[in-house]
Amino acid sequence: MIQIVFLGIITIALFVYTFIHLVKENNTNYVYILALEFFGLIVEFISLLITKTPNILLLLLILIISIIIPIIYFILEHKKIYIDELINISRGKKHKEKLKHYLLKNVEKYPNSYISHKKLAKYYEENGENEKAEDEYLMVISINPKDYETYCDLAALFHKDKKEDDATRLLQDLLNQKPDYYQASILLGNILYDNEQYKDAILVYNEALRHSPSEYYLYYCLGMTYTRLNDFQNAKEYYMKAAKINSLKNISNLNLGQIYLIFREYEEAEKYFYEGINCDDEKIQANSYLYLSKINLLKNNTEKAIIYANMSIEIYPEIVKKIENDDTFGIILGKIKIKPSKDVKTKITEKEVEIIEHLGKTYNLVENLADDMKMKSVEREIDKT
Repeated sequence: MIQIVFLGIITIALFVYTFIHLVKENNTNYVYILALEFFGLIVEFISLLITKTPNILLLLLILIISIIIPIIYFILEHKKIYIDELINISRGKKHKEKLKHYLLKNVEKYPNSYISHKKLAKYYEENGENEKAEDEYLMVISINPKDYETYCDLAALFHKDKKEDDATRLLQDLLNQKPDYYQASILLGNILYDNEQYKDAILVYNEALRHSPSEYYLYYCLGMTYTRLNDFQNAKEYYMKAAKINSLKNISNLNLGQIYLIFREYEEAEKYFYEGINCDDEKIQANSYLYLSKINLLKNNTEKAIIYANMSIEIYPEIVKKIENDDTFGIILGKIKIKPSKDVKTKITEKEVEIIEHLGKTYNLVENLADDMKMKSVEREIDKT
């Protein structure tokens, strides 16, 4: 009996609170909440008349209908999430061609709706309406300045639209507020890297390392950036740290092998290329076999070089173009087996391919310079003679 009376008092208080909001805001959603509370009051009143010891299931039903559901509604409303808004979003998921209609309906009724503005921004971005998407992302940030993910979404969109100054300014402002926000640091560093502002990118990555010293990707990014600056000593150091943190990321081993090849430390280079041929990524495997072939040619082990070159082509047939354009392989070109093109299992990004190519070209350049120096030395000796 006492329990029902107590529940009744809470329900009446919620009913009055809901009714006041209905009068103030003229929001039809409150009518549904009032109906639930009123139904709960009726059930409580009937229970008081019929029985002195109420059933537990009945008490639970009253609690859910007249108290828990209204409280959840007001909590959602406090977070600017509304029931009819969620219903419209649900309808939009079922009928994707009408999603925009439902989202626009939501933001018209609830101009400060965080969830609908964010979903509308995603919708515009996915459909190539980037300027509208930018406006919606800005609206989301104004509604919730602590939504750091949206800062990054907007910066990425600016970067996509070649608005580099806007992207970097936004990310720098975010990092001033939250210096340890890893996603913003990576995005800013990558934008600077893509714009060939390598020294600025290094500053951003190093600052991020202060807050996330165990992140593999930061070390790898620093390795790539130093590679683009042709600072191979620093690149090697960061690739080694990256490989140490995550031995499964075999791209670091491939890059390390290439750098040791530039330094003519063939034994060390081989060690890393052998790591590369044991990974799951077929492009890394193929490139590792290719460089093992090159090392064996430098050691005058032609038979082994031919085996490795053909294994490289077997895995990744397109790599034959690289072999044909490299004078080192001229001696074994006649024994190379051309294979038809096929799909290759790889997760290597375009940026990582550029690094592999850059290191390969650098090695060839170093070798050509060394050959030129040898030739000049020989010519000087002939002149002396």
